[in-house]
Amino acid sequence: MKKPILLRPDGGAAGLRADQQECIKLLEGLLDNARNGDIWSCVVVACGPNDFGSAMAGTDAPRMILGLEVAKADIMARVTGKKSVIHR
Repeated sequence: MKKPILLRPDGGAAGLRADQQECIKLLEGLLDNARNGDIWSCVVVACGPNDFGSAMAGTDAPRMILGLEVAKADIMARVTGKKSVIHR
């Protein structure tokens, strides 16, 4: 069962937090790049309020593993305060 969508008085969807908006922008950019043929393998990790999940597509395992290591380093830097959460 789908959750109801809350609307603002101006008819738009209820406001999303900055981190949620950043996720949407990131995913839209990835989708555009994939549609342009610039991406042939990917790994996605998504976190919600109660759980997380991951999915992958493609077969370029060496680059996906390298990308995961870079992502792990970014996560550690953000958690330890060495890097801003919103750094793009």
